[in-house]
Amino acid sequence: MKINEQTLIPVKITLLIILIFAISLTSCDEFNSGTDGDFLFKIGDDLEYSHDDIKLYDSSTHILYFRTNHPEFDEIEKSSFSLYADGDKIYQGSFWPPYLCSLPPGVFISNFFYPDYVLRFEYYGNGGVEPDLRNDPRIINALKRHDLLHSGLSVAIDSIEINGSQLDFSFTVTNHDQTDLLILDIDKTGPGLFHYFTNGLIIYDSNYNNIFSSNIEYQTPSQNDAWEMDWLSILKSGKSEQFRIIYPIDETVSPGIYTAHFRFPGLSHQVDINELFQDGSRIWLGDLSLTKEITIQ
Repeated sequence: MKINEQTLIPVKITLLIILIFAISLTSCDEFNSGTDGDFLFKIGDDLEYSHDDIKLYDSSTHILYFRTNHPEFDEIEKSSFSLYADGDKIYQGSFWPPYLCSLPPGVFISNFFYPDYVLRFEYYGNGGVEPDLRNDPRIINALKRHDLLHSGLSVAIDSIEINGSQLDFSFTVTNHDQTDLLILDIDKTGPGLFHYFTNGLIIYDSNYNNIFSSNIEYQTPSQNDAWEMDWLSILKSGKSEQFRIIYPIDETVSPGIYTAHFRFPGLSHQVDINELFQDGSRIWLGDLSLTKEITIQ
């Protein structure tokens, strides 16, 4: 049978359509290979990081630890980022320079206080308009599948009692992680150095008037990036430790119901990537803020 040119044209078009469809499937497979059943973190349109780039995620502080240093993090002032799990974008946010007075709604990263092998995801709820998706179950499950999920610490206010000219404050730190954690220990640092890393206890009345705030004079380290192992104690996995701070008080606090606020501190920019683990224990980075309604008799 003789095949003329007119017969060949439809055949060529059909082959071209098949070729384009195959290429499109390949492209989709290439994209999904990084996200389907996986975890992926993207910065802008150009930078992508998969679970292979990540060392762990601490869900207590919302800090993502990378396996290597990433100098590009220090160069990013304003850019968007997004997190994926199982091929779906779970949420997106912005890198936000610390010198800006305002905060963006939702999740953001302001990495000024951390080294370039970690990123901390902060959250500003904007009156509940933007949901907090940092520990979305889809992200948690994707990280768990790759053994990247770590639960970190929790901190609870135990009691606040006023005895004459002293305020006796106690709190408990619990390690929920599968790893032993090294934490700042006020009994080792002393109150002055400990309060260099935190503002300490603050108490408000129902009108949000400050009726007490820490008056312990903080002690500055010898250098801004200095730290010592002697400041830290090992908190074993699954264990708790109670700490106590005695604050002097100058004015009488009337009996009543108040709100207490305390930020438990950890180290941050001081710790290099090769210092993070010490004999199998991880130095806990970041901080935890806690608020509790209290009654003062």
